[in-house]
Amino acid sequence: MTEYQQERFPLPTPRRLWRELRLRRPPWWMVTGFVLVVIATWLPLYGIYRIRTSYSTSPKIHYIQDMDMQPSYRPQETHTMFADGRATRPPVAGTVARGHLALDDHFFRGFKTINSGEGGPEIEFMDGLPEGVAFTDELLLRGKDRYTIYCALCHGDDGLGNGIIHQRGLALKEASWVQPTNLMTQEIRDRKDGQIFQAISDGVRNMPSYNSQINAADRWAIVAFLRDLQESSPVAPPSAPPVSPSRGNP
Repeated sequence: MTEYQQERFPLPTPRRLWRELRLRRPPWWMVTGFVLVVIATWLPLYGIYRIRTSYSTSPKIHYIQDMDMQPSYRPQETHTMFADGRATRPPVAGTVARGHLALDDHFFRGFKTINSGEGGPEIEFMDGLPEGVAFTDELLLRGKDRYTIYCALCHGDDGLGNGIIHQRGLALKEASWVQPTNLMTQEIRDRKDGQIFQAISDGVRNMPSYNSQINAADRWAIVAFLRDLQESSPVAPPSAPPVSPSRGNP
């Protein structure tokens, strides 16, 4: 091919293609504008980050109100709409919180109610630990911990009914003071586990209910620890009958 033909019809060599297809360098104003546009797109992201991570005493802007901003009343405030004048309404009778239906009588109550016919319902206490509660070292340690916090103050660390509260009552020479129940007697040993659980839950005589302070699992842990303590302790003589059942501690 002649030189003239090469000029009119250049051969598509890789070097020639690279030179022909290579873009020219853009002008400075175009590069500057592109950089400014990129930086501008970062500003909303920075603003969102500041809003999400900063604290302020001023209320935030709420564009869509929905039902978020409503008149409200603080606890113990009054309201004329209701007959009792209370703004805080009590729960509807029979309402059960989600996850607290407590259908297992053995685990949550320690007894079951039997309809015996004409004599009315009777209570049958459960014997042994509920299903799913294993008699393990961890359970005993937990029971000992809860017993020391809630029970030993009256019943004593050894369960003989000589806790520091009883000692204080004797020191004050209270005439109507009754010694807490000795848990090492044969009478207490013969009781079913469910009856001891129910006594912790509902209280007996002057002993208050611990249903709100101790959850069901920890109450069974206390029962397990008490049984273990009874196994390792001698049987105590029967306790004297309480002088004033209305004020005596079990």
